[in-house]
Amino acid sequence: MKREAITIMICAAVLCVSAGCEKKKEKEKPTYSVAQVQMQNSGSYEDALKECFNASYSLGGGEVFYEYMYPDAAIEAMKAAGQFETLVETFNHGQETRIGQNDEKLTFDKVTESHNINDTQQAAVKKYFKSMCEPFVQEVTEDQFNVSEGYEVNYSYLRNGEEGGIDTVLVVKLNDEGWKVITG
Repeated sequence: MKREAITIMICAAVLCVSAGCEKKKEKEKPTYSVAQVQMQNSGSYEDALKECFNASYSLGGGEVFYEYMYPDAAIEAMKAAGQFETLVETFNHGQETRIGQNDEKLTFDKVTESHNINDTQQAAVKKYFKSMCEPFVQEVTEDQFNVSEGYEVNYSYLRNGEEGGIDTVLVVKLNDEGWKVITG
């Protein structure tokens, strides 16, 4: 039941992020380097999770964040339709706003517990990635997604250098795309 709830929350979060577009005011944007995925094809799910987490809580991390969230087929289709850049800009703008409104700095701490996903979770992962692709890719099936490794991971994070909390995610190696992170 908990796994189904996580899957539903993930889908709801993605819909909220993609539907939360608003017209931006013209203003000077902060300067930051363009983040690129470096650890997605790493042998370590821990390194990939850390990179995804840090990208999601830093300026300019939208592209890295979505590279970990969506299957490559969906990203390529969004790019071809001119939607991916808008999605990344919306995410980055949200981070600029969030970071500008408070001075909390969230950073990845460590993996506190992990275990292999079971067959039920693996089926849910395939269903999840199918649902992520459906708006952008025609005729996608769950059989197109091969999960060669997968872990349910509890990790801790820091808020301004002090204990911030613990969260749970699924980290899976999908097809030949490297690690993907499913948050909830």
